[in-house]
Amino acid sequence: MKKYIGILTLGLLVGGYQQAQAQYSRYYFKEHEVGVSLKAGMIQNYGSLPDQISSDLKFSTAIGLQYDYYLNRQWSIGIGGQYAMYTTDFKATNLKGQSNEIDSENEKFIFSYEGKTFKEQWKVNQINIPLTVQYVGEAETAIYVRTGVQYSLMMSSKPTVTWNNLETSGYFPQYNLLLNEDLLFAGFGHQDKVEHKPDIELKDRWAWIAEVGVKHNVRENQNLYIGVYFDLGLNNQKPSVKETKEHILVYKADIDNALEYNSIQESSKAVFKNYSFGIQLRYALGL
Repeated sequence: MKKYIGILTLGLLVGGYQQAQAQYSRYYFKEHEVGVSLKAGMIQNYGSLPDQISSDLKFSTAIGLQYDYYLNRQWSIGIGGQYAMYTTDFKATNLKGQSNEIDSENEKFIFSYEGKTFKEQWKVNQINIPLTVQYVGEAETAIYVRTGVQYSLMMSSKPTVTWNNLETSGYFPQYNLLLNEDLLFAGFGHQDKVEHKPDIELKDRWAWIAEVGVKHNVRENQNLYIGVYFDLGLNNQKPSVKETKEHILVYKADIDNALEYNSIQESSKAVFKNYSFGIQLRYALGL
């Protein structure tokens, strides 16, 4: 008899616990969530550029960690760290320019250049630190929305300037003389290809970020997030330079070093801003 009473008591206790757990489970949640994220998308410059220059959509990727602290079952605040990589190209065809100059013998002349193709490429590696707030539904599969600001620390951002089929010449009106062949030491002539790497770097970046997608509970305390993101750069990342250089190619009165190849980002007209969009995956564990 005592045996049956003990079993009955145990059953009532278990049943009561399960009922209480079902009744109050909505009030309990994992406060901490740590995840691994991967995103891939496209990036586009939207800042102003010198005349004749344009930019294209390019591929960008990032991988990182995300931590969220849940204030309740639906709202959380988060911080992350991502290593991001992208390339930005600025291009032009038949790029021309002209300026009034004085040579090493104090003679005035008109310097002209024309390149069949011009490209300035920035290969950028940066550390993203997003600060965000997130809303997520309570269902096993639910919509989530995340937004906030992001600070990006530039790790490497060196440009490469490339000219193809570049022609430079000097016209001396006082002598009706045009110099345009076999005088590269003086800055005049034809070059099949010229590559130059200016010693400048981009400033760190601030951005507004947003993400929307679907969260799926894979198993207990394990969630898969699949969404689309948008990232809008807010500040001008144009490098700091001692003096602006309005011409991409400049003549200098210096024999054997008469041509100076500049970055478009050294121009006062340039603004280096970009935005990106794409897909982001995140696998997270509740702790």
